[in-house]
Amino acid sequence: GGCKDLLLLPVDALHQARNMDALVGCVEKELAIERRQLGPGEGCSLVAYVPTKWLGSLKERKVLPSCCPRPEGLSDAEVTSFLQPSVSKLPAGWTRVSLQILRKARLAYRVGPDLCCVTSCSGGVGRGASSPDLSSVSGFMQHVAEQNYRNLWQTSQGQSLGPAAAAAPREKPEACYLQALKAALSRVYGCSFIWIGGDSGREPGPCPAAISREPQPNLLPVEALLESGQFLYVIQPFCQYSLWDVVTYSPAKLANSHAKVLFLLYQVLQAMQAAHCEGLACGSLSLTHLKLDERLHVQLQLNLSDYERPEAGELTGEEAGDQGSDRETFSEQLDESSLSALLTDWVHGRISNFTYLMVLNRLAGRRAGDPNYHPVLPWVVDFTVPYGKFRDLRKSKFRLNKGDKQLDFTYEMTKEAFVAGGQAADQLHVPHHISDVLSDITFYVYKARRTPRSVLCSHVRSQWEANEYPASMERMQSWTPDECIPEFYTDPTIFQSIHPDMPDLDIPAWCNSYQEFIDIHHQLLESKEVSANLHHWIDLTFGYKLSGKEAVKAKNVCLPLVDSHTHLTNYGVVQLFDQPHPPRLFRGSCAPPESAPPPISLKEAAGSQPVDGLVVESVGSEGQGPGDCLKEEDLEEGTEALDSLAASGKPSEHLPPSSASMADPRALSGRGNRNRGTASRELLEAKIHLPEGFNPLQPLEELEKLDNFLLRGLFSELPEIVFQDHAPQPSFSQFVQRDVQAFGILIAEIFFAQRLRAQAPDTPLWDRFLAVRKLCPHHMREIAAPLQHAVSTLLQLHDSPEELLKTRSPADWSCLFKYRAVCEGLPPPSPSQLLSPCCPTIPFPRYFSALHQFVCTYYSHWSEDGDQGRDFVFSLWQQLDKLLEQMQPEGLEILLPFVLTLLSTDVTAVYTAWYFFEPISRALGPRNTNRYLLKPLVGVYEKPGYVCSRFYLYTDCFVVQLIVRLGLQSFLSSLLPHILQVLTGQEGPEEDRVLNGAGEDEEGVSDMPASYSSSELKAAGPCDSSNFIDFSSGISFSDQAELTENEDFQNGIFLSDREQELLSLGKLSDKSSNSDSSAEDRGTDSDSKDRLSLRSMDSHQDLKLAEGVLLQPRDDEEEEEQGTVKWLTAKLGPTLSSRYIVRNLLRLLTSCYLGKVILCDPA
Repeated sequence: GGCKDLLLLPVDALHQARNMDALVGCVEKELAIERRQLGPGEGCSLVAYVPTKWLGSLKERKVLPSCCPRPEGLSDAEVTSFLQPSVSKLPAGWTRVSLQILRKARLAYRVGPDLCCVTSCSGGVGRGASSPDLSSVSGFMQHVAEQNYRNLWQTSQGQSLGPAAAAAPREKPEACYLQALKAALSRVYGCSFIWIGGDSGREPGPCPAAISREPQPNLLPVEALLESGQFLYVIQPFCQYSLWDVVTYSPAKLANSHAKVLFLLYQVLQAMQAAHCEGLACGSLSLTHLKLDERLHVQLQLNLSDYERPEAGELTGEEAGDQGSDRETFSEQLDESSLSALLTDWVHGRISNFTYLMVLNRLAGRRAGDPNYHPVLPWVVDFTVPYGKFRDLRKSKFRLNKGDKQLDFTYEMTKEAFVAGGQAADQLHVPHHISDVLSDITFYVYKARRTPRSVLCSHVRSQWEANEYPASMERMQSWTPDECIPEFYTDPTIFQSIHPDMPDLDIPAWCNSYQEFIDIHHQLLESKEVSANLHHWIDLTFGYKLSGKEAVKAKNVCLPLVDSHTHLTNYGVVQLFDQPHPPRLFRGSCAPPESAPPPISLKEAAGSQPVDGLVVESVGSEGQGPGDCLKEEDLEEGTEALDSLAASGKPSEHLPPSSASMADPRALSGRGNRNRGTASRELLEAKIHLPEGFNPLQPLEELEKLDNFLLRGLFSELPEIVFQDHAPQPSFSQFVQRDVQAFGILIAEIFFAQRLRAQAPDTPLWDRFLAVRKLCPHHMREIAAPLQHAVSTLLQLHDSPEELLKTRSPADWSCLFKYRAVCEGLPPPSPSQLLSPCCPTIPFPRYFSALHQFVCTYYSHWSEDGDQGRDFVFSLWQQLDKLLEQMQPEGLEILLPFVLTLLSTDVTAVYTAWYFFEPISRALGPRNTNRYLLKPLVGVYEKPGYVCSRFYLYTDCFVVQLIVRLGLQSFLSSLLPHILQVLTGQEGPEEDRVLNGAGEDEEGVSDMPASYSSSELKAAGPCDSSNFIDFSSGISFSDQAELTENEDFQNGIFLSDREQELLSLGKLSDKSSNSDSSAEDRGTDSDSKDRLSLRSMDSHQDLKLAEGVLLQPRDDEEEEEQGTVKWLTAKLGPTLSSRYIVRNLLRLLTSCYLGKVILCDPA
């Protein structure tokens, strides 16, 4: 609270903050959600912390509960932390939702119930009943011909009839816009609006009926649609990650794979097409509107704020409230919100250090109240002496705290471990100096006095010890390796303890109160000593010293920037600048007068200080030192003073007598002499002493550095476009063009993410467009080759921005520019056209359609029920063969995370192994199968439960698949003990303990065949799944060697030709696979009549029947369980059988005498 908090934001952000405050008040009043349970979301949305029962009641009963329960027993700080996206664990019974709010009075969006049919005829953005099928060549050519013909005629008509022909249709009443928008939202999301405004005076009109079909899986669904007298509320699930988080904090997630980016864009186009078909535009899309999960499944969140009429002023009157004169004064100071303008203001001293640093924190994504990603400010003094000893801002706080030797040791040790580990090296062993700028533990230690005890015990240390926390600011500053937080510069209550056994945080003795310490500490931050070197700290925290050789030289290599992690996260270290940050040139007006004595001009220095001969002392605006520089007016004044002395030939009136007496008598007597030549010659011979390090060109050099910094990184030279506030309403086709243009900008921003770090996610679409266009001509190669043509076409890079502006009419405030009637022989691009396999703009792989159908089935039919889990896996397996026919290795990188998830889920693990292992392993190859599938397979065997379903994992046909696809060595060492374990009839710790010693007393086998002696196969116990690498967060085949199918990966096991042909899933039956010992091991034909052959297990119904039969008790059940082991013994031969099978069986024999339940004959 307070006006100081507003120093974080420029004017546009202040308007948005006021707008957000008004919306929070409306939500608190109409939805009965307490204000502290609401927080700002991405864009103009809100995040609400609500009970799951409240949300469930709203969805099921279609009635808004009278009151939303409050989180009892939680402090405001705890509730604020639960609203942050970096916090994933919430208390039981609570969840988060996203709220988008539309003001009815400002709706001006042209939609209609018949829009789907209209657009399918006019713009090709929908699929009506008569629309051609764009997936076929004939349908696509028909679409191109019809659209080109229609567009060319419309263009000719507009040119011949003039602007009157292009005039916007008659304005519709506000109620028409409202009803049309409600109907479109209901169709897209499949639910109706719930009236919450009471019964008095309600005239909402007919309520649109919800459609019966499921929403498009790539559109973010809604929990409920609400309507009150003045607002529309769209409640959606809260998504923790967005594509902006991926490109900002986890760029390695999309590295080395064009297919992943293409599939992301494919899903976005699918969502855009679904929205356009129902008459909804997607809005000014940004990377924050694309929500995704670890498997890169995209869900598009429509930007509903664009559905409102744009206005110059956001809130007035009751909505804005009394904001205070201080806020208005600051708004006048920051008349521009761009980073280039703020940087220029800071360099020239027009804004404070605190304000500028908080702007950088906001651009880096840091969020106030987020324990994992709170804003950071530098520690400037150490509090050891009165008013503190200034810190060296050229070094990070971590370096000052740990020392250079410790950082060098950390870097060298991690470097050696990383080199020794190779590709399997742990991410923590990547060479680095610093792990984080501000950790969550340090954050809670800083705020320990205001944080509840339970929170401190869960984050800092489990056992409460109040005296373990720093007791004073001096101790706090010397203890922490992390940077400071803004609260130590703004909030005097942070020192006051709420714990009875923890005293208040002591402040230095030279401060009489907490408020006085805050004021002095803030003045120290604004002092000239700090201002002169603050740019070095910015380089270390947000700038170019975070990467490359400069980071190594400064001992500032941060782990999150170099570990190439592929797991999703929404916090980390962000590098905003890749050029050295310019220093501060002027003493800012925001600096407190007590922070430092005012700079002395050259005239004042000449008049008040002794001058030796003609000595002029220069005083910089920010103190003396290597980074100091002169004010421009001081340099000009000093030059004029020297010229006046040389021209007049008289001693300065300001020079004291002592200075004149020290000069040469002849020079003094010659001053004013008629012989100007002699006086000038003597004056030139006199020596002028300047301070050490004085450089008269330094101001020009600093200005040149500032200009280069602005031009290269902040795009400050780009033109600004002023849009008309009162323009005719655009048509829907113009909104569609805007969506496609925003889509083109998204493509470029994915690849230019590192170059656009200084650009805020909520930057206006036109500014984003200009920034991308500036980068494309010089860095087009950074964009993936398949997408370079698409970016050039969608953004019209062959035309200048000025030429594109000429194509816009005053009514086109919705889109950036207008596409030509025919673009490279095609109609203006639309989502349905770009998705067509016949369209050359974006060359999506052929298998994307089948892959997308697979993903949609995965997310649409998922169920936690075990019976449905079997049907669910079978429905996915039916699509697998078609999908794998044309899939490339990059496509497997997208598909495999879904398979691994199914293998790790209890209700689907066994069925996934049975159905998916053979086709997936055949596509992966032996080495990749061992790398990615061995760990989840071991986990399936280790998990308890579902014993009946797990029968399929012990059949001989599945065992052969394991041997052939994994290799005999991996099978014997990792999976064989688990297969033998089933013979005991039970699974538990005793059996695991017995099998763990299987390889402890291994002896050499002299008669091992030659085919095994080279590899020295070693027996092992059950393989612990924790020893394998976890690939659930990302998969890349770029570093894997490919093995041909002709390679002998069977490792010596004998399979007949017939068995090799019947190796596929379910084809190798019990009878055929045991042909070598069928009479002896399987019994007579009459005995086998009661057994269910797996010959027909390729049928899903047969699989169900087999499971039902296995549930029934049989007399020969023990013999059935022994069949696979007998068959495997026959296939392995006596040597390997005695080495691996017999030894494990002997150890399993001890389980008959262990435990409470002794295995014995039931008779």
